[in-house]
Amino acid sequence: MKTYIKAFIPSLKVLIASTLVLGFLYSFSLWGISQLFFPDKAAGSFVATQNGKTSLLAGENYKDPSHLWGRRQKKQAIQQTDGSWTLIGVPANNDSADPEYLKEKEAWTKYIELSNPDASKEIPQELVTFSASGYDPDLSLSAALWQVPRIAKASRLSEEKVKQIIENNINPSLLEEKTVNVIEVNLALDQQKAALQ
Repeated sequence: MKTYIKAFIPSLKVLIASTLVLGFLYSFSLWGISQLFFPDKAAGSFVATQNGKTSLLAGENYKDPSHLWGRRQKKQAIQQTDGSWTLIGVPANNDSADPEYLKEKEAWTKYIELSNPDASKEIPQELVTFSASGYDPDLSLSAALWQVPRIAKASRLSEEKVKQIIENNINPSLLEEKTVNVIEVNLALDQQKAALQ
């Protein structure tokens, strides 16, 4: 029995030291560094939009034809303890062969088609499928450019200007596929529309 206790005490010391170093010291060090060097990003990259305060790191369901539309996002309303409501993104756990999902996807595809009559007939799949994480803020450059005719017509901006705004908001990336942040593009579009008024 004494041998077990002798072996147990060093193990307990290692457990406590590991918890303190990795659980607290490491976590608070990273938090402090991020607050010091990247305060905006560490706070959630929040910006004010027409839909209220939102994060550049989360997807947004835009339906206005003068805005860029991103991936479909499933949202869930959560009531806070103070009685207010918060919308959060939730994962879309759809089986791609589920008849209900296929019916919903087909209806959304028709909606996208009708909303973009001047775009090419090949609808980018990311516009008709859900974001798996529920928080996807980005869209491929090709899917963004596919929407240019609709955005230009609805916003009264030229197609060249809308294309320029989209291309000016390409995310820096080492990957081959270029992406844009939907909210950043829409904020730039709003600024241009405001300048016209």
